[in-house]
Amino acid sequence: MTQTSQAPRVSARLYAATGAAIARPVTLVASPETGAVLLSVDSDMETRQIAVRTLDVSERFTHATRRITLPGGDVLEVDDGAQLGRVLAAAGLHDAPVTRWQHSWRMVIVSLVLSVIAAVAGYVWGLPFASDHLARFVPASWMQSLDDVVMGQMQRQDSLEPSTLTPERQEQLRNAFKAAVASQSNAPAVNVYFFKMADTPNAFALPGGSIVFLDGIVKAAPNDDALVGVFAHEFGHVVHRHGLRNLLRTAMVSAVAAWYFGDFTSIANAAILMTQLKYSRDFETQADDTAIEIMRAQKLDTKSLAELFRRMRDHRGAGEHNHDHSDAAKEPPAKVKTKLPSIPEFLSTHPDIERRIERFEGATSVAPKP
Repeated sequence: MTQTSQAPRVSARLYAATGAAIARPVTLVASPETGAVLLSVDSDMETRQIAVRTLDVSERFTHATRRITLPGGDVLEVDDGAQLGRVLAAAGLHDAPVTRWQHSWRMVIVSLVLSVIAAVAGYVWGLPFASDHLARFVPASWMQSLDDVVMGQMQRQDSLEPSTLTPERQEQLRNAFKAAVASQSNAPAVNVYFFKMADTPNAFALPGGSIVFLDGIVKAAPNDDALVGVFAHEFGHVVHRHGLRNLLRTAMVSAVAAWYFGDFTSIANAAILMTQLKYSRDFETQADDTAIEIMRAQKLDTKSLAELFRRMRDHRGAGEHNHDHSDAAKEPPAKVKTKLPSIPEFLSTHPDIERRIERFEGATSVAPKP
């Protein structure tokens, strides 16, 4: 028995380069001479020896027919892809590593696990790193334009109404806020706006750096020290560009999702509607640190801020004790039939409000004002 008769072989169909529609049955055999295969036409004694390095072989799939383009343009079609792989391997032509991995369950599982790890690492570390650095280079004029878009959107949706506070009262609070951060080094200029949203006690920093106070929080405050504390907290978000960093992070996630799924509408929603942004607990803790630092520097009683938190907690009712001033009242009183307007959840995912109250209670270093 010769080496050729023992060599791996596979049946195929040969289509001539001239464009003939009728295929000729052939047999492809691994040649004893390393690096070649023998092509035998079944209907005659014609045999061709072809170097495997000159073959253009399609990628191996489990059930798909494989194509081999021969020198000169002739084409082979092979239905038994697995056997063809054995023939080519015996002749010295092995599948690429990637192809072998694709047909290995072990490597597929390993690749899937590594992909998940890479995706998680990119979200947890890569996106924050990239967004933090990009946020430093966004011009102030762009940030103000962004805030104008957000406030305009909220006003068009009737979420924000003109404030009922007198211009004198608004200016008094702005002056108090400005004085509180005057000693801060490299403090950014902050625009403070006053609006009304039913009786919602709330204040929030927009991604561009503007700060919005609602009438409800001004009325709920036990004194102006508490309002300065709220401003200092939002000022912390502005100083550290938390909103912009979160916006950039959301835009990056949306862009990746749009690239993967082929849908770019999510980017517009993230950039215009702004309803999907959430401050992380780390951002909130950092903003609380800023509030305590500023209040201590100004010798203001942080217990007043704790009392304001208690009042806002009670305003929402016992069912929402794990939120703070970032969330508007979700439902109106029974006697009111219209639904209260909602605001973007800029400040959700806060640390537990009870712990924050305890922290502000213990952070004071001055005697409370009468």
